[in-house]
Amino acid sequence: MDECPTNSSDSDQCCFTKQMVVSSDSSCYRSLAGTGLNPLVCYGVEFAQNKYRAHGNVISLMGALGGLATCHSMAGVPRNSGWRWFMVIVSLPVILSAIILFILLPGSPRFLSVSGQQEKAMQAIRYMAKLNRVHLAENIRVKCYANERLGSYSEVLTPSHRRSTLALSMMFFSIIFIQFGLIIYLPLLFSSDYCGSEARLPTHSCVDLTKQDLLKLTVTSVTSLGGTVLALVLATRIGRLLPTRVGSAALVLTIAALFVCVNQSVTFAATVAVKTVAGFINTMNWIIIPESFPTNIRSTAIGFINAVGKFGGALGTGCVYLIFFVNPQALVGVFFVASVIGFIGAFLYNRETKDIVLQET
Repeated sequence: MDECPTNSSDSDQCCFTKQMVVSSDSSCYRSLAGTGLNPLVCYGVEFAQNKYRAHGNVISLMGALGGLATCHSMAGVPRNSGWRWFMVIVSLPVILSAIILFILLPGSPRFLSVSGQQEKAMQAIRYMAKLNRVHLAENIRVKCYANERLGSYSEVLTPSHRRSTLALSMMFFSIIFIQFGLIIYLPLLFSSDYCGSEARLPTHSCVDLTKQDLLKLTVTSVTSLGGTVLALVLATRIGRLLPTRVGSAALVLTIAALFVCVNQSVTFAATVAVKTVAGFINTMNWIIIPESFPTNIRSTAIGFINAVGKFGGALGTGCVYLIFFVNPQALVGVFFVASVIGFIGAFLYNRETKDIVLQET
């Protein structure tokens, strides 16, 4: 890898590939969150039968995960093609999934009812019943549950929900801290050829990622999709609680493996394992969180937990920038502490939500 030229017309594009990998990877996450991930998973549990709730939540994530799977491979496009085309192509999975969901899914009965559109609310309910093969009486009507305190975060911290809220917040903070940190960490790790417990510090320089680096990043992103699929299979067949606890323990162990320096191949294998397990846990979180709260406070609870997670994401990216070139081992230590927080949260959470009937209040 060559250093960026200091006096060249191409100097402003020298780090294009690295910058696009970092910015597009993070924007793939944030684009789906910004266009309605929270209400989407809330809506998923309203829409699907008990046995299909996990499928609905995973499908709602696939647009973002598809963007992640393409962004690193697309970082290899010629720089003279322009960054706009790059971002358009990377964003296509998110855009296409949003269009499909908009066309196929009806409006939320709860929203339609609250906004006074009773007829449309009934149409949506009957459409959902038809898809789920459930017969509804002809004279069925919709009635809104009224509570002036709804929307207050104090509702999700009442004794009946406090433990779930705090445990899930710890788990989500942990996984978003790690995942957002890895978005910045992995390109720096691969481009610097740094290895675990090496005594030398990585060189702080702006270089293009090689094709081998891009291939490594692509593989780690694709394997996170494998973790998502595995989470869906285990959540459906075994349940939510046990796989989440085992996955949290596995994340602690795989991150600990980053402390060890054998060779670059072993370091790469460790990053693949971390990304796979992180994808698994993130998916399990998004399956469990909306199932853990009754309908009347679900969106508030998800908003609270997601806010904690986004705070963790900001800290995770900031820690990489501040620590990597000063003490890489300390940065891995920070990731390790975050994984332990998630592990503790997974064991504090004590509800099995597989096939439970979700309550209105």
